[in-house]
Amino acid sequence: MGSSVPRSFLDLPLEIQFLVFANFDCARDLRALALTCKKLHHAVSNDGWRRFVERSFPSLSIPVPNGNRHTWKQLAESLTWQSRCWDRRALQFQVLLHSPHGNEVRRQRGNARGKSLFQSVVDAHFDPATHEELVVWGAGEDIVARYRERQGSNQSSKSSWHSVNGKALGFRAAYDDVNSIKIVNHHTGRAIVTGRHNGMLSLISAEPDRFGQPISDFKFNSPETLETNNEPENVSSLDVFQHGSNMKIAAATRNSLAIFDLSGDITAELEPSATFDLKTEIFSLNTSRLSRARWMEQGETIALALSGSPSPLRYLSLTPTGITHHTAAKNASIAAQFELKDNGNICPNSLEPVYRTGGSRTSLLLSAWRDGTIRLQDLRTPSTFDAVYQDNVDPWVDAEALMTYGTERFIAGGGDGLTVKIFDFRWDRPYHHTSGLPCLNRSPFPAPSQAFLKNPTNTALGSERCKQGRACHYHEFSKHIYYRPNAKFYLSRSLINSSASIWSLARGSDISPNFYIGISGGVIEANLEPCPNNYPPDQPTTDPNFGFPDWRGRTADGSGYMSRQVSPALMEIGDGYAYNHNDRPIRLPKLKDCGGPPSWSGQRLELSKHHRLDMNYQMDADFV
Repeated sequence: MGSSVPRSFLDLPLEIQFLVFANFDCARDLRALALTCKKLHHAVSNDGWRRFVERSFPSLSIPVPNGNRHTWKQLAESLTWQSRCWDRRALQFQVLLHSPHGNEVRRQRGNARGKSLFQSVVDAHFDPATHEELVVWGAGEDIVARYRERQGSNQSSKSSWHSVNGKALGFRAAYDDVNSIKIVNHHTGRAIVTGRHNGMLSLISAEPDRFGQPISDFKFNSPETLETNNEPENVSSLDVFQHGSNMKIAAATRNSLAIFDLSGDITAELEPSATFDLKTEIFSLNTSRLSRARWMEQGETIALALSGSPSPLRYLSLTPTGITHHTAAKNASIAAQFELKDNGNICPNSLEPVYRTGGSRTSLLLSAWRDGTIRLQDLRTPSTFDAVYQDNVDPWVDAEALMTYGTERFIAGGGDGLTVKIFDFRWDRPYHHTSGLPCLNRSPFPAPSQAFLKNPTNTALGSERCKQGRACHYHEFSKHIYYRPNAKFYLSRSLINSSASIWSLARGSDISPNFYIGISGGVIEANLEPCPNNYPPDQPTTDPNFGFPDWRGRTADGSGYMSRQVSPALMEIGDGYAYNHNDRPIRLPKLKDCGGPPSWSGQRLELSKHHRLDMNYQMDADFV
């Protein structure tokens, strides 16, 4: 006789059970299954949550858990919580502004640059094992750092501020400003690579007890450059590739690129392992210059943004025999469809690699252009993944900075003052938070303002409740891009300096529920946080595992900064694809102010969970 037929789900092999775990639509159902018996609880705890996370968020770079403060179950809880916040536009903001009375250096800065403020460049790192976050930014010639360690959902974080006083080290405002900054893991501990406008590239300690102490200087500019110009070229950008103990730095000036390998040996001055003179190899016009360099393909390729060049997007291939340069491949059908012209008008700081599987190998690149488009393309081949995105409401505004979250979404900032845009890549996503909501016999509400996309509910209808093989009306259409328009947050209303601009974007990790925005004169922290039912909230409203409950707290005395809550205004800006007829006049969508918790009760309160937007943006008319 053959083996007996399994009589229940418990009798199935673990491999079959794991396939079921991975294909649950929401974490709630997997949790309910784990509570049915000890055997299933053990199976779900051991491998079920991992399978669910890997299947639901395949493109995010998710650190493997290694302790009690970082488990697969916690990752599932936090990532699904964050996905719901992203989709409902549940974002809160706080600005950290340099206080004019906290530092005499800033009061004198006007002598060098009139009344202008420094352009803040920011980077961040979050360690899920220790729950410690480090954020650093260049504040003119100074460097500022804030350390913050999460203690629990209801406890205050441990935090400290540190800084490097540029004037005390002989640096001058404007000329010696920090314009590139990166956090790295060095064998001496955490460290910071800084590039200054004066051409100086340095590695300094980022450990709190020796913050700012020099580790190494990089011999960047060649003697020929110094002899010709009598001064070094400024560092226009730097990028770090780190894989285990292997760390390489790509530093760019106007005309050249240098690559440094950071070994375990500490030396006072590091020389480049390879250099590339773009003026000799690429540039045919004196007006062309290198503006940005980014690592791709596991450190085998470097993407370049060139200003003033007829082919502004290039890449370098690093081979054992040397460095070769190539023009990025062009998709003729995409260029013709959207009438794209590569006339050199690329936004120099916008290069951002896009990772499809959460690893470190990719040839997909996102870049912003002066015609208002944001282009996704494969550098090496005319790929079918190529796409063009645009703000459908204000299509001509460009983006100075981009930041991606796998292939789920990307953030764009700059171009039109203090505005942050959230774009959906529009690729199929395996997880939608609406799958965990009860069935509803109506379309998602309120109806979005879509200038060019057709309403799908005019051609197909779901059923009243989800049945085998068919979703209910609400679940059928809540996943459609028509009901998931992109959004723009206006942040300037709460700031004194309404002319401030966005210069950089950074996040601690793909699982961090917050990110940072480098602006003129300070830094804005953005946190995923839904509006509570009441104030003060009866339960924590930040990420249950990786959030900082006291993120709105006052800045430390002596930090030289003051904090202020930013009251955002929200506008939905269409489906995000670029169209040839984007220049047509359209009806301007409503601008929604962040209004706080509405006084819903009864059926209205229950329906508010199905509302497309966070409670901060819900109005009574939305439910009619």
